[in-house]
Amino acid sequence: MLNLISCELLKLKRSKMMPISVAGVLSTPFLLLIEALQTHFDKPEIIFTLSDIYSDSVLYIMLLVNMMVYVAIAAYLFSREYTENTLKTILPIPISRTKLLLGKFCTLLLWIVMLTLVTWASIFIVCGLYHAVFTLEGYSVFVAIGWLPKFLLGSLLMFLTTSPFVFIALKTKGFVAPMIGSAVIIMGSAALSNQEWGALYPWTATYFLVQGKILNTSYPIWLSVAIILLVSAVGFFMTFHHFKKEDLGSVAKF
Repeated sequence: MLNLISCELLKLKRSKMMPISVAGVLSTPFLLLIEALQTHFDKPEIIFTLSDIYSDSVLYIMLLVNMMVYVAIAAYLFSREYTENTLKTILPIPISRTKLLLGKFCTLLLWIVMLTLVTWASIFIVCGLYHAVFTLEGYSVFVAIGWLPKFLLGSLLMFLTTSPFVFIALKTKGFVAPMIGSAVIIMGSAALSNQEWGALYPWTATYFLVQGKILNTSYPIWLSVAIILLVSAVGFFMTFHHFKKEDLGSVAKF
C-alpha cells in the first residue's frame, strides 16, 4: 500500500495539478486579507481578532473555495488513468483493483490534509502582515494552534464527502461532470449555511459540526454525523463496485 501511495505522489509531483491546487487554496487567505482591509478602512471602529478570521475562514474552506479545489483533486486522481490512457501500463501489475483504489483514496486524504495545513499556515502568515501594519488583536501562534484541530477535522469530513464525486469521475471517465456537480453542491451549501436544514445537508453539515452550529438547530449531532457517513459510504461503495465490475481491458484498448 505504501508503494502505491508513493507512486501516486510521484505522479502528482510531475503534474501541474500540485502547484495549481496550492494556488487555489491560497486564494482563501488572500480573500480574508482583502475582507480585513475593507473592514479596517470602511468601519475602523470594528475590532476583530485572529480567532475571528480563522472562524470566518472555515466558511471559505468547507463550503466554497477549498471544497471545489478538493473535488477537482479527487476527479483528477481517479480519472487521469482514463484521460491519460495509462490503464494499459497498470493492468499488468499484480495489484488488486481494491488496493489500487485504496491507494488513490489514501493519496487523496493526504493531499487534502496537506492543502488544509497550507491554508491554515497561510492565514497565519497573511494575518501577520496585516498585524505588522495595522495591529491585529489576539495575534498569537497559540491562537492559530488552537484552531488547527478544527481544520484537520474539517479536512477529514470533507474527504468523506468527496466520495460521490469520485464515483462520478470514474463513471464519466472525465473531469467535467464532477466539477459541475461540485458547483451545484456548493450553491446548495451557500444557500443552507445559515439555515437549520443545513444540518441535514451533508456538505453543509460538515461545516456545522466543525463550527458547533448544530447545537443551535433542532437536530441532534448524531443525525448529521449519520447523514455524512451514509453519503460517504454510498459513494465509496458505488466507486469500488463500479471499478471492480468494469472491463478495464476494453477501456485500455479504447
